[in-house]
Amino acid sequence: MKVKNRLAVLMAEREIRSIAELERMLKNAGHPTARKTLDRLHKNDNNQIHYDTIAAICEVLNCDIGDLFTLVSE
Repeated sequence: MKVKNRLAVLMAEREIRSIAELERMLKNAGHPTARKTLDRLHKNDNNQIHYDTIAAICEVLNCDIGDLFTLVSE
């Protein structure tokens, strides 16, 4: 099993058109997050992510952790 995130799906559902827009939203909410971190997460190209980043993304996207991540068979 592998953990995959659904960031791209959640962004599309909320009509967030770019990582730059999400980055601005996080910064405005008091959670500045590195663009590189968001790019990697958006592309499912990361091996780790900090809990505070997950919490900030969930807060800004108004979702639960289970909405952001899913387990898939390899």
